[in-house]
Amino acid sequence: MNTEKPITQLMNDFLANQDIRENSRKKYRDNLHVFIGWLTRNGDPKNPLRESVIRYKEWLIQSGRTPSTIDNYLAPVRQFFEYLVAERIHVGIGRVKSPKKEGYSKEYLKPPQVIALLQSIKRDTIYGQRDYAIINLMVRTGMRCCEVASANVSDLKKEDESWILYIQGKGRWAKDRAIGVTPKIVDPVVQYIEDHEMQNDSPLFLNHSYISRNTRITTLTISKIVKKYLRGIGIDTLKISAHSLRHTAAITALKSGADILEVRAMLGHKRIETTMTYQRAVEEERAREGTAIRLMDDAF
Repeated sequence: MNTEKPITQLMNDFLANQDIRENSRKKYRDNLHVFIGWLTRNGDPKNPLRESVIRYKEWLIQSGRTPSTIDNYLAPVRQFFEYLVAERIHVGIGRVKSPKKEGYSKEYLKPPQVIALLQSIKRDTIYGQRDYAIINLMVRTGMRCCEVASANVSDLKKEDESWILYIQGKGRWAKDRAIGVTPKIVDPVVQYIEDHEMQNDSPLFLNHSYISRNTRITTLTISKIVKKYLRGIGIDTLKISAHSLRHTAAITALKSGADILEVRAMLGHKRIETTMTYQRAVEEERAREGTAIRLMDDAF
């Protein structure tokens, strides 16, 4: 490399020049540390070769990680070496392909499971009231944990007799996405707001423990809340998590008749191809159910 700086310093320089949110910067740093650690043990961190990046990808594959997880590890490596090329520090060696994602592997809840999940939440305490409002919101809108955590009371507004929720999407700096929400979503949230006498500038959902009372709820806490209630109805698997509520909302919407563009708008996807993964999941499910064949039975 055309520098005397150690690779860790180059990584820090790269991260400092990325126009991304702080949580994204932390993930990049964590994933790059994995790469640099591997490179230190198996290659030459002073002069990385393309061969080493390919071997690193093979190591990730052999570790049993999913294609999506491997892509998350490789993406900052690719961008890191693009930065080094732009700075004329190193040649372009990071353009390795991510493993192909085969089919749809994200699991989701069926409507009876959603009903059981919501019914399992006792709403006679402030904790239960909050937890029901959060889970009900996520499963009906497909909001991410980070989007729920960043919401404020003022983001829920009534406009022209309809309720609108303004969302700060993943990787966004502003609350520039708005979705219409129904009374089935709004009523539990409003009840929670009113019973807790929350102000307009308050976070929409709060911690209620003694140590962190009335502070903004975190994404980790939301994940733990969802997992607790999932276990309560007998769903205890790594394949079903808080993020599965997003998949549940997308697939349920499609199966209920929403078109792909409506679902894309609800989820806030930049690329329609991302939303299409849910459409393919619905198509695969209908193929297994023999929907087309059963329709032909009626015709013949």
